Amino acid sequence: MVDISVTLAGVPLTSCVYNASGPRTGSSAAMSKIANSASGGVLAKSATIASQKGNDLPRTWHEDNGKASLNSEGLPNSGIDYYIDPKTISETMGESPSKPYM
Repeated sequence: MVDISVTLAGVPLTSCVYNASGPRTGSSAAMSKIANSASGGVLAKSATIASQKGNDLPRTWHEDNGKASLNSEGLPNSGIDYYIDPKTISETMGESPSKPYM
């Protein structure tokens, strides 16, 4: 088997593949699915100081011919305090984390 481990900013990861910060990282329940996957780490959502709901719907547009699309989520998130709260991290990573929460 090929070794795809890497060290990123001094943090060892068992795999160089991990999630992007985005819609699938808005809650501890969503992030726990990543924690239980083969990803090298769990990257929490980009966050603002205060929580915000993001842009009104619709947030995406697709050209009829499928050659172009726009996405403007507006950074919906629960606020930085949620993502750094030990309870959120514990709910995401479980009792014995085997990868970093970033």
